[in-house]
Amino acid sequence: MADFDITAVINGHAEGLVAQPSLRSLAKCAAVARATGLRVELLAILDKPNAITEEVFAEFARVEPGLRIKVAQHGDLGFSRNTAVEEARGKWIGFLDADDIWSADWLVLAHAAAESDPRKVVWHPEVNAYFGVTPNIFLHIDMEDPAFRIADLGFTNLWTSLCFTSADLLRSVPYVGTDLKNGIGYEDWCWNVDVVNSGGIHKIVPNTAHAIRTRRVSLVKQTSAADSVPRPSDFFRKVLAATRAERSIDS
Repeated sequence: MADFDITAVINGHAEGLVAQPSLRSLAKCAAVARATGLRVELLAILDKPNAITEEVFAEFARVEPGLRIKVAQHGDLGFSRNTAVEEARGKWIGFLDADDIWSADWLVLAHAAAESDPRKVVWHPEVNAYFGVTPNIFLHIDMEDPAFRIADLGFTNLWTSLCFTSADLLRSVPYVGTDLKNGIGYEDWCWNVDVVNSGGIHKIVPNTAHAIRTRRVSLVKQTSAADSVPRPSDFFRKVLAATRAERSIDS
């Protein structure tokens, strides 16, 4: 039996003052969820944080004493998420990066969706509103939408990392690390593929949105500049083999 219904995780490293709106968003979502009777744990994972980021989180914890802070030395966002999973005491886990914002009802609606579906599901918001340097709107696709094509995962990441899913799933499908020096990156894209490879699916929570900050310097841009690709997977070989088998039966 989990100690909490939800562990709300915020991952930080060098956001500095930019983390303040994200921390307020985390606390607001938790308050809205608690008002419905849900037990919510707040957990911050700071991976090699700079001094100002560590100070911002410490100061926030003084006014939000329920926030538990864990400092890691991975230098890798995927491994930081794994640390969060190890530390989490909730049945469900939601991830927020320390420069992004959840809609206030995200935890409530994501929890309701997750509890209503017994399958191995990772939940995502329907809409992502990107703001900052390159504002745009990105719509997530539900794997059970007729328009979904599994092949699309081979050349683009279809879902952001700010997901909501069970701690059990996250423990069974951990994030893999990146190695930009050798051209291996996109830990969230790799994980999204690994979930599907393990028999899970990605779905959207209708009428939900996240606000994603875009910056001149970011991990995604550094990964792209390094000409990196996701870590190799046997998933698409399996898909191709299954497709060929289906065509053979049909013929």
